[in-house]
Amino acid sequence: MPTPTRRGAVVVGAGLLLAVAGALLESPPLVFAGVALVALVVAVVLSLLVRGVDVVVGRRFTPSRGVAGWSAVETLTVTPRSGRAQQAALRDEVPWGRARRSTAVPVTLEPGRTSTVTFRHPELSRGRHRVGPLHVELVESFGVARRRVVAPGTAEFVVVPEAVDLGLARESRSLGDGARRQREHSLSGGEDDPITREYRRGDPLRRVHWKATARHGDLMVRQEEQHGLPSARLVLALGSAGWSDSVSVSAPGTGSADATGADVARSDAFEWALSVVATLGVEWGHAGSVAVLGTPGGSLVARHDPDATGAWLDALADLQLDDASDSLAPPPAAREPVTAVVSGLTRAELDQLGGSRAAGSTAVALVVSPTLSFTAVGGGAGSSSTEPTAVLSPEAVAASLREAGWRVVEATPTEPVGDAVRRGGLLRG
Repeated sequence: MPTPTRRGAVVVGAGLLLAVAGALLESPPLVFAGVALVALVVAVVLSLLVRGVDVVVGRRFTPSRGVAGWSAVETLTVTPRSGRAQQAALRDEVPWGRARRSTAVPVTLEPGRTSTVTFRHPELSRGRHRVGPLHVELVESFGVARRRVVAPGTAEFVVVPEAVDLGLARESRSLGDGARRQREHSLSGGEDDPITREYRRGDPLRRVHWKATARHGDLMVRQEEQHGLPSARLVLALGSAGWSDSVSVSAPGTGSADATGADVARSDAFEWALSVVATLGVEWGHAGSVAVLGTPGGSLVARHDPDATGAWLDALADLQLDDASDSLAPPPAAREPVTAVVSGLTRAELDQLGGSRAAGSTAVALVVSPTLSFTAVGGGAGSSSTEPTAVLSPEAVAASLREAGWRVVEATPTEPVGDAVRRGGLLRG
């Protein structure tokens, strides 16, 4: 509904004052002037009531994928299809902050002419976000009334965890020959490799074997790792109970994962850990190695092929605490290095974590202690650590893993990701 602006309210008030003064002074000109001012505002409000907006909206983001914690620039184009030139203020609806009138950008909308405005979005949060619709505030030329309308159309904007470029993967003893072996594989005619398996989340579409898909009725991909492409295993704890700083927040319905608006768990320490995982996967990919990401329980979360970094980061952008997966990670290969990124774990998860190692494999655990104090779950701080549902503190998890033969690196989210990876030697294998 159209509403008077502050200027319009002043005009109405002045008109009423003049009309009352004219009546008291028996001055028809004053009464006429007052009534004319009030009638002007009423006429403008009515004209806005029947005036619509028919525009074509386009959006472009720089960079095309956002990075969590960084900023992005949205370039918005608006082209009116019909009507007449009019003043307007534009503001876009974003899920990570409520668009206020103070952030609106004034433009002049003219039929057939494209207007361009830019919005800077700082401190992006990870996820698959829906940006839009566009809110258009029509302002009458006299500035006495406005009307807010919504232009349909939204755009998806993916914000991925930060993958720090370290350039250290080629120094890895266990993965250093990955690039050479990847080149040998590409020259060996792998495109006709008949060994296939069912599609798993994170597999690039270029590996789909269409003949096998038609034969089996399910999406099948080439089993390229059979050619000896080296692999590394990542294990990430997804249970929100183990991340002591996790809080339940209402999801704003920003994408397919949060379309229901249900509450989800958020943790700053987990976001930091996810950046470590993204960094390790990309670094190993630079060395020509495959990274398989799973949970302590053996579920498959994502897979990174050296030439599919975009799909890897997109999969991590969608990841949420307490996510469940029906896919199982492939069994660990002999001498496949394992890096676990965990915080608090239940006794059951700690026991399952041992199954992610194969004979002769090196095993490194990055144990993250959130900056908030840790409170045991499932019976309280005094509950027995033998209970399978009791959550052990990061310190207890680190001690247990050391006893099991893991090399343990302890860290906090306040440490830069690159420093933690270098200090812990997580790429040495």
